[in-house]
Amino acid sequence: MSVISQIRVYTHCNNLGGKVWNPAITWTKKYAVFVVIENTDGITGLGECWCFDTAPDALVAYLRTEICPHLIGSTIDECDTIYTRLLSRTTLTARHGVFASAWSGIDIALWDLRSREAELPLWRLLKSTSSESSDADGIVNLYASGGLYGKSKSIDDLVKEMTSMNASGFNIVKMKIGGLPIDQDLIRINAVLDGLDPTCNLIIDGVYSYTVEQALAIFKALPADRIEAFQSPLSADNISGMKSLRDAGVPVMATEAEYRGEIHQQLINTDAVRYLQTSPIACGGISRLMQLSEQLAQNSSPISLSLEVSSTAVALLAAAHYSAANESVVHVEYHYLHRVFFEELKIVPLKGRTGWFQLSEEHGLGICLPETETQLVFDIS
Repeated sequence: MSVISQIRVYTHCNNLGGKVWNPAITWTKKYAVFVVIENTDGITGLGECWCFDTAPDALVAYLRTEICPHLIGSTIDECDTIYTRLLSRTTLTARHGVFASAWSGIDIALWDLRSREAELPLWRLLKSTSSESSDADGIVNLYASGGLYGKSKSIDDLVKEMTSMNASGFNIVKMKIGGLPIDQDLIRINAVLDGLDPTCNLIIDGVYSYTVEQALAIFKALPADRIEAFQSPLSADNISGMKSLRDAGVPVMATEAEYRGEIHQQLINTDAVRYLQTSPIACGGISRLMQLSEQLAQNSSPISLSLEVSSTAVALLAAAHYSAANESVVHVEYHYLHRVFFEELKIVPLKGRTGWFQLSEEHGLGICLPETETQLVFDIS
């Protein structure tokens, strides 16, 4: 049996120039951190870690000293035990969040490696390990994400942006709100709805900006049948508030990069959201998504998974492959701002099904890291 012989960690910086923003952040530089795991047969697996908007130094240092050395010389099957041991340390070190981000990249790389060893696309390997009865063949429902605020960006500019995404083959699009007074954001939302095809729905992302009363007032001012979801309307810890919105008919989607199992469990147990949103590169990777799908199934929950992607093609493919293999995922984000390495994607529109896309039959994730466009920060063997 082959063992892990080498791990390389790379970074990439996408310079966004501070031209666009949401209520929480103006985008200047966005970093990505990648993990490449190689076995003794020379087969590699690729994963990505959650890095968001800050420099990657702390995450890279944590991978170098606290994670990667423990994996060298181990088989893939031994990594679950290593994960449990390393996770237990975070109680003492208080590094739960950085561990979740780091291990997400490791876990995705391990699944990519497994599927390359099996000479299968990841979605096929995942289907073979699940009890899913679907006969769907590698297809995923993607929604287009954009609609940020921008310097000198008019409402006409916003409408053109959103309708262009709709015309490109997406039947759900997402825009940001919360950066202007409510009455002005309602004008923006309605202008977009008027411009979209009537069959195209809209996700509004409040970026944790509102009170329960404000969020409910916004939703009631809009045509409910056109609002696919209201993402992050409240602060991330306001589970009771999300529950009250959900009970009032608001299709709440939350909470993006949340990794804590207890929070996910509370949201599921209370049916506080319509869509449990998480990011594969933040929550613990493919293995954690499998656990969440199982929790939803055990609870007979009306909640569906929606996978957040706001970084690179590696993260998008990890989300898309899992979605294609598991019916608990209703849609995956395709970001129009954060599109690093998207030219490497081999996803094609599915004829006759707007918004649905076909994954390739290439082994693993179907992507190799463009090393000439990234920086190798360490190599351990």
